[in-house]
Amino acid sequence: MIPIRTDEHLWIGPARCNDGRLRDLIRKHSIVRKLKPNEIYLSPGDPIHYVAYVAEGVTSHYMFGANGREKVMYRLGRGWFFSEGIFYNDTHTVELATRYAIAEKETTLYLMDYPNFLELLKDLDFVQAVLCSTVEKCTILRHEIESVTFDSTSDRLKQLLLSCVNPNSVEDDHWYNLAISWTHHDIAAVIGINRVTVSRFIGELKSEGFLRLVNGKVQINKKYIRGS
Repeated sequence: MIPIRTDEHLWIGPARCNDGRLRDLIRKHSIVRKLKPNEIYLSPGDPIHYVAYVAEGVTSHYMFGANGREKVMYRLGRGWFFSEGIFYNDTHTVELATRYAIAEKETTLYLMDYPNFLELLKDLDFVQAVLCSTVEKCTILRHEIESVTFDSTSDRLKQLLLSCVNPNSVEDDHWYNLAISWTHHDIAAVIGINRVTVSRFIGELKSEGFLRLVNGKVQINKKYIRGS
């Protein structure tokens, strides 16, 4: 079992990356890009000209297989950087996107071009924030590899649902709502399976007593939640 988290902390970046002075500094050396919900910021093959900082909102970063199956690498909320490695290649060529970056809700990005990124690198707090963001994303991917390698699909689904429990929303004194309304498509993309398989495993977890469905919404049994 894993500890519960509140909705506001589900996708937010590291505290070091959300420092007020740092955010103001980045804003002064960037252009602002506003994204609507479900708007695609990057598609595979697109040239990447900017390092991006998520000022507000959430972006999802997807990979797609040859069979059309999609897999979410991570979701990045306020305070995360992405595409931060584009200016470190030795050939000085423009990097091309290898995956999709899509806004999940209204999102504001601060975009830094090469001259402004170099200027920001003179600030130690900025350097540490970029490094922190990169290391944390690597840790997310390492945990994902470990989970795919060692955990069953059922356990991975349990971990996903438990990570999104809303501790302030309990019904019948025994069932916790989720902070996010996951669709079967969403779950399939995160875990890397198809929607039919998701339906089957949800049915099994329901029979097990781990969850129940109320008007199509998933609720988690209190006994599986640490600290409840």
